[in-house]
Amino acid sequence: MFPEGDTIVLIQNYRLVEQGGFLVVVVLEDSSCPICKVMLSMRATRKRVRWNGDKEVPEKEILIIRRMICEKCGRIHHELPDCLVPFKRYRADVIEGIVDNKSAKAGQAPCPDSTAQRLRGWWAAVRPYFIHILATLTATYGVSYGEPPAFRETVRAVANSNNWIFTNQFCTCSV
Repeated sequence: MFPEGDTIVLIQNYRLVEQGGFLVVVVLEDSSCPICKVMLSMRATRKRVRWNGDKEVPEKEILIIRRMICEKCGRIHHELPDCLVPFKRYRADVIEGIVDNKSAKAGQAPCPDSTAQRLRGWWAAVRPYFIHILATLTATYGVSYGEPPAFRETVRAVANSNNWIFTNQFCTCSV
């Protein structure tokens, strides 16, 4: 599902360490290539912006994430902590609250209403595909997921199985 080049690996075991105005992601687990399952080695780092929805006015935070390379297939993989959702700017728990309608009322989500509406539309569009990926992973590898599967669990499984859909591959606009 990924174009040639960079892919994503979502990690669960990490610490965020403040350093020089940035949040450095210190990884506490080994990452393997989602394509060929070989251990990855670090190539570089890059900045990744996320919006912190804790405050009344969202605050921009810059995370430093690792760029990893697979020696077998030669692809670059970005290690994202599971507090992020690939290609989304708000924290995973903020997005989860919006798509699960925990912040259902207008103005209750820590982002503009139009952003919350777009996130709900995105989730409604990709959720059936994500559930299908989980069913396939269960049938193929015997992996079990919660019923219903948790948001972060779903996002991590889809990203780490190299089945993430890019926004430009999947239209979430209604006509």
